[in-house]
Amino acid sequence: MNLVHIIGIGQGKSDLTARHLEIIRSADLLVGGKRHLDYFPEYSGETLAVRADIESIVKRIQREMDTKKIVVLASGDPLFYGIGATLARSIPGERLKVHPNVTSVGAAFATICQPWHDARIISLHSRTGQALSFPSLAVETKLAFLTGPERGPGYIARQLIDHDLDGFSVCVLERLGQDSEEHITWFTDYKKILDRDFAQPNIVILLKSDLEPPIVPHETHIGMPDNFFRHSKGLITKSEVRSISLSRLRLARKDHILWDIGSGSGSVGIEAALQLPWGQVFAVEKNESRIPDIIHNIRNFNLPNVKVAQLNFPKGHDTLKTPDRIFIGGGGKNLETIISCCCDRIARGGTIVINTVIIESMDTAVKALDAHGFTPQVIQVQVSRSKLMPYGSRLNALNPVWIISGTKPETHKVELQ
Repeated sequence: MNLVHIIGIGQGKSDLTARHLEIIRSADLLVGGKRHLDYFPEYSGETLAVRADIESIVKRIQREMDTKKIVVLASGDPLFYGIGATLARSIPGERLKVHPNVTSVGAAFATICQPWHDARIISLHSRTGQALSFPSLAVETKLAFLTGPERGPGYIARQLIDHDLDGFSVCVLERLGQDSEEHITWFTDYKKILDRDFAQPNIVILLKSDLEPPIVPHETHIGMPDNFFRHSKGLITKSEVRSISLSRLRLARKDHILWDIGSGSGSVGIEAALQLPWGQVFAVEKNESRIPDIIHNIRNFNLPNVKVAQLNFPKGHDTLKTPDRIFIGGGGKNLETIISCCCDRIARGGTIVINTVIIESMDTAVKALDAHGFTPQVIQVQVSRSKLMPYGSRLNALNPVWIISGTKPETHKVELQ
């Protein structure tokens, strides 16, 4: 039974052992990218260049592996974002022999003398790269990007600029292992990357500056103390109520779009954003004097996925992305109009949560949700906090809060005539 050998070349032919070279010489069919095959001009057997149509390559290997000795050449470790992972899904493990070598990422970090056990690795020529949310990278301190022709250093720089991701030093490493063409450049000004052309292949490393303050000056969790947020005149959803309100929002996916209407200090939207690294939160507030508090809190928690929208909602609602979740913490006399707009705009299956301390507003919210086909649920929260006294403690009661929630039906109701 022939084994299909998958050999990682490392950074170049010089990284191959005598055993690797012997296996390659004895192959009936040598498969690899053009750059890999060019390392072996002396090879006299049949070659097959890997291009975009990987599926046809896999099928040919499956057809011929019983009758031919097949060797597949790969970069670095074949199972690290390489063709080895594709073949391992299509060919039984007992028919494969993988020969790992130095990975391009490992070589890149070694070149700049940085450990990489704590780095996040992202491939921009895979499905993961296509779905990547750059705002979620704000909490990272060390990243490496495996780039592609369409998503190279310029693409990364543009995303960093567009999402206000400051504080990274950017290193572009071109053609590692090719001594005469290897080039390493550091940038702190992302705009300078946009003005350059870079040779392929290249790797981009992002390092958070050691001079940067901590990402967040304290631990983060649901229901953080109110004093973690800057707020005016007690205009903040109290931590206990905030916890319950977030649970009613059911932030089940990490890419939800959330509207936080009547944002006040932004506390609900900010705690939600910590659960939505690939999503986005719109902190909607009409009162101009409260905007600085929201912006301060966003920066304090380093959350570029929270955007401030100073709007007298529902005016301007069409400038916001369609939401999956909506929290309404303020509405006043316009509450019914606000809820009606939210019911129309929210995605099917989306959830709306409304907090109010006013009895009449609770009634308004229930009726408005019901009129739009939602099935409203109401809970009343009464929180008391302990307060030290000379010989013990007593309880201080906070205002009771009604939390009203409802979910938009997945499909339209059809009335039978």
